[in-house]
Amino acid sequence: MYYVYVALFYLLLPVWAVFHTLRGIKKPDYHLRWKEYLGFYQQQHKQNVIWVHAASVGEVEAANVLVNYFLEHCAYPVLFTTSTEPGYRRVQALFGERVDHVYLPLDIPTGLSRFLKHFQPKLAIIMETEIWPVLFSYCTKKSVPLFIVNARLSEKSTQGYLRFKPFLTQVFSGIDGILVQTELDAERYQQIGASTDMISVTGNIKLDMEIPIAVKELAPQMKAELFPQRLIFVVGSTHQGEEELFLAAYQQLKQQFPTLLLILVPRQPKRTDEIVKLCDANNLTVLKRTENKACTDATDIFLVDTIGELKQMYALADCSFVAGSMVPIGGHNIFEPILLDIPVLFGPYMKNSELLAQQILAAKGAIQCADTDEIIQAVSLILSQPEAKQQLVTAANAFVEKNKGALTRTVEVIERRCKV
Repeated sequence: MYYVYVALFYLLLPVWAVFHTLRGIKKPDYHLRWKEYLGFYQQQHKQNVIWVHAASVGEVEAANVLVNYFLEHCAYPVLFTTSTEPGYRRVQALFGERVDHVYLPLDIPTGLSRFLKHFQPKLAIIMETEIWPVLFSYCTKKSVPLFIVNARLSEKSTQGYLRFKPFLTQVFSGIDGILVQTELDAERYQQIGASTDMISVTGNIKLDMEIPIAVKELAPQMKAELFPQRLIFVVGSTHQGEEELFLAAYQQLKQQFPTLLLILVPRQPKRTDEIVKLCDANNLTVLKRTENKACTDATDIFLVDTIGELKQMYALADCSFVAGSMVPIGGHNIFEPILLDIPVLFGPYMKNSELLAQQILAAKGAIQCADTDEIIQAVSLILSQPEAKQQLVTAANAFVEKNKGALTRTVEVIERRCKV
């Protein structure tokens, strides 16, 4: 099965090359670094690194506290790999020159062999959900300790992986640990072939995320300059098919709350033109973040067409909604607004953190909305009843305080099983 997988990957290389070439037409900087996907590098990099891989923006955010720990407590330099350009941009914004960055090579023996020889990693950390058979195999061959950290598996992914359980049992056999978010994730990894002795339930590292003091300190001034005298409803990480729902909800809410402003932060800023057209079709006045102007009383929608400002937008909110959950995406990080003392809502599709979503709902620290009507009801409750809003924030903070500590548990497992 391993050799079939490798052969298929090589056969698909021409398709990847065409896709990458076409993408490079619009993103020249991205195209210039295509050799990194094959393990070729134009310059010498630091060796003996702690290597952290995070596919894109969400995983980079999850890795943030762990990377900061390594930078503060370990003598080895940190190498960060991502699979996407937005992931790279987020690494750049968070860490600057404190870490090195390259794109993760494709999962083929030649590229990964060159990658490991070039960087000589002392430790490999794969964030959340990625399973790369060749990468795992080569780390074992080169005696590189490898851990999957903040690991999670949805029910749908589990059912898909079960078809390849014998193969995955072999893939998992050489890694040093799978550090999962919940007991449910532990059960699912066992179902697809991971042995119980390599699985540790360490919790969700996102609960240990630190919000920079500057984000909170900047919020009052930014609100006064950009959104004077406005109630603010922030919807973060929207996907196609969601903006229509929130625009409809906004039009209803505006009748009850005339000063309400809707801030939309799409998961992919490249969708800006598409969202502007939606706003125009609904006769809503839209202002883009990159226009660098303050909203007027007539502004309905403030569209954040930049990367890396979601936390700052949440800090300005009177109410927040974490999107990617009104369509079958699986939801995004609900703890960013919570850590900023902002009440949080989310939709029915929360497979990416289903148990945590259930737990925080049980603790009355969030509200789940099934449709537009329920969004309107929840936002109206929060904006009109200060006591209900504060109860939601207090319960959410209590939940986080009770469940934090994943970073400490994660580091303890890694240090127990390998020396870095």
